[in-house]
Amino acid sequence: MASADPIRVGMMGFGQVGRQIYSLAMDSDDVDVVAVSDIGDPRILHYLLCSEVGDPSRFELEGKDLVCGERRTRMMAMDLPGEVPWDVFDVDIVIDATGKYRERAFMQDHLDNGAGRVLLRTLPLDHIDRLVLPGINAGDIAVSDSMISAGSATTTALALLLHVLSQRFAIECASMTTVHAY
Repeated sequence: MASADPIRVGMMGFGQVGRQIYSLAMDSDDVDVVAVSDIGDPRILHYLLCSEVGDPSRFELEGKDLVCGERRTRMMAMDLPGEVPWDVFDVDIVIDATGKYRERAFMQDHLDNGAGRVLLRTLPLDHIDRLVLPGINAGDIAVSDSMISAGSATTTALALLLHVLSQRFAIECASMTTVHAY
């Protein structure tokens, strides 16, 4: 039986989260990261990627392409979601790992430029199709959802705790404050 074609992923942002997602994707036959957009110099991004993995020789930079085995990922220096030509790379989904473009309008720019779906790595600032918290509502994603947020680590941790507590106690209100170091 032939395997299905891998999901074609475009990434916006190649910071620590983006590099982790990319590294994990390179271990999967189901995901093919075909393009990455980041304002950083590809040589610096390549160096940072290699410094974080156990085998730095696994990734090479050849011109504008990040290479891992037989896979090639085009590196692009673009700043805004509306600038990235996702249609050229035939991406199924864009993972916006910048943490910067959290408004629906920016997500719409990704869709307008050829992405089939957009997944934010953080919480959105306004209404989108679905906020997914692993362990809580991951099964609720609908085929029609084109703008999805993966929440945040803090939100997921709190949601899991509240989910467990709500099975035993009636929760009328909850409040959370987080402080992040930058």
